[in-house]
Parts: sequence; C-alpha cells; structure tokens
Amino acid sequence: MVSNHKDERLMKNVMKDKTVMVMTIGLMALLAVIVIGDFYVSLKEGKGPDDSVIELLQMSITGMVGIIAGYISGEKKIKPDCNNDCCKNG
Repeated sequence: MVSNHKDERLMKNVMKDKTVMVMTIGLMALLAVIVIGDFYVSLKEGKGPDDSVIELLQMSITGMVGIIAGYISGEKKIKPDCNNDCCKNG
C-alpha cells in the first residue's frame, strides 16, 4: 500500500507540473498574439503601440514571473517513509 501512496503523490506532482506548463505556454501565446496584433495595427496606422498593451505586457510578465517563482520554490519533494517510533505514535 505504501507504493500506491507514493505513486499518487508522484502523479499529483506530474499533473501540477503539466498544469503550470500549459498555463504558462498558453499565457505566453495569448500575449504574443495581442502584442503582434497591436504592433501590426500600429505599423498600418503609422503610430506607436498603444500604452495599454505595453502596460498589460509588463503586468503579465511580472505576474508570470511571480507565479513561476512561487511554483519552483514550493515544496515538491516526496518525503521518504518514516519508520521511527515517533512517527508511528504521533
């Protein structure tokens, strides 16, 4: 039964890894579409990029760095089984 518990924990960590990766890639793709679209419109109209798009990009990158840093620094270790008497009693 112990191996099932370890397998479940490992599977949860793998799913968490995949979820964060998909969210990050999706957000980056969405930001790329927005920025490329705004730059294309700016070139066609002959004016500079919209300030709100630049602000959106800055805030999104800051938030993405924070989320990824929090995820990486979070505890992802699988703890070894405790065979001590203190673990069995408590």
